[in-house]
Amino acid sequence: MDGSRALQDGHGGGLLGGGGLLGGLLGGGGLLGGLLGGGGLLGGLLGSGGLLGGLTGGLLGGGGLLGVLGDGGLLSTVQGLTGLRIVELTLPRVSLRLLPGIGLHLNLYTRVALNGRSLLGLLDIAVEVNITSQVRLTMDGSGSPILVVEKCNTLLGGIKVRLLRGLLPIVDNLLASVLNRLLPNLLCPVLDVALGLVNDQLGLVNSLVPLVPLGSIQYTVSSLPLVTGQFLEVDLNTVVGGVAGGLVDYPLGRPESVPIPPRVPMPPLPPMPDTSSSQLGLSVNFLSSVLAALQKEGALDLDVSNAAFPELPPLTTSTLGALVPVVLKAYPELCELLLKITVPKAPVVTLKKDKAAIQLKATAEVVAIHSADVQKFLCLLNINASLMAQFAVEANKLKISTGLEKTELSLVSSSIGDFDISLLETLINEVFDTAFLPALNAVLGHGVPLPRLLNIDFTNADIHIIEDLLVLSA
Repeated sequence: MDGSRALQDGHGGGLLGGGGLLGGLLGGGGLLGGLLGGGGLLGGLLGSGGLLGGLTGGLLGGGGLLGVLGDGGLLSTVQGLTGLRIVELTLPRVSLRLLPGIGLHLNLYTRVALNGRSLLGLLDIAVEVNITSQVRLTMDGSGSPILVVEKCNTLLGGIKVRLLRGLLPIVDNLLASVLNRLLPNLLCPVLDVALGLVNDQLGLVNSLVPLVPLGSIQYTVSSLPLVTGQFLEVDLNTVVGGVAGGLVDYPLGRPESVPIPPRVPMPPLPPMPDTSSSQLGLSVNFLSSVLAALQKEGALDLDVSNAAFPELPPLTTSTLGALVPVVLKAYPELCELLLKITVPKAPVVTLKKDKAAIQLKATAEVVAIHSADVQKFLCLLNINASLMAQFAVEANKLKISTGLEKTELSLVSSSIGDFDISLLETLINEVFDTAFLPALNAVLGHGVPLPRLLNIDFTNADIHIIEDLLVLSA
């Protein structure tokens, strides 16, 4: 099956720009800014009250990794320093750039404030920290894209030590030496923790999501994502499954002896608008496969009667006889009619510049109801309907709505003899407009779940239709 793109999809796809989604997600206001900020990973998880711990200690607190600097630790053996704790972290300044073919270059600057006790009294320490790292984008064993730190360097500067009873240069020098040895080993793993959270989000792209009301869609990364100097591109395969778990091999409804035509190749995405940070392309094959799954499960079939759709004109032999006189000869007494509309083959989606269409072939069996248990066959019609399609994204689901452009009718069989089928065009069009299309739109209105990557939400995205590709820009 084909998908999406960079999100680019194996059925469709998208783009994540360095100054856009990744810059925002990993930048000061994003995952690294938020997770590593004063209220995030460094400030919350690693700050006072978190992993770094307040007065009770934590990961890097007095009872944790920085305990090597506290009671009985390294500094206490040097100058009797105890209880060294991290008490404040400045919101990091994060910058990154994409490394073509590799991944990311990440730079993080922050200030760390510590305090502790010495033989001469309380002391306060302020340290400036610059972390630079090279992060490679690769794939794990499950086929999910992951970011892996390849190189990490920590530069400490501006170390300031203040003793309440005065400044002791030898303590300043010893402390600076110890911090330069220890903090790099402590802060680089922090970057691994932060990227691990990002990788959790990247892993969501390989997911199985329900296709309401029937079936499912499985998104998987088809190849190692492409990294350029401007964007990250991810190709996805999409597999659409039926409610029983079988795969939908679009198009359906063909005898095994009839070869299935080749799929339309996944087109390239157009340039990303300057106002967008991410882009998703959904191929015509993917959209057709979604409709094929619904058709296979009978979700597009509909029985039409006045009991179900009272807003329709009276569906009776009298109404039909006014259009086709031979009906009155066969059924002089008034009988209600039932139209059994069936879609025996998967609808076909076409995408042209600024226009989307769905070609739907249906049959309508017309029966007269003599009593609750007696139905008499009148005729069977072939309906070739051309539908216009429109798209919107709500709650990160692609919503499809259709409108009738035209129908073509042909008579398959009849119990009342041949008649001019064109006499029924107005009635069938009204049945489509009033009953069939609202029912179809209700099914399509459940929405097609879009792939999840780095918490991208395409709700209210700008939608453009080009040749064989539906493009969402957010």
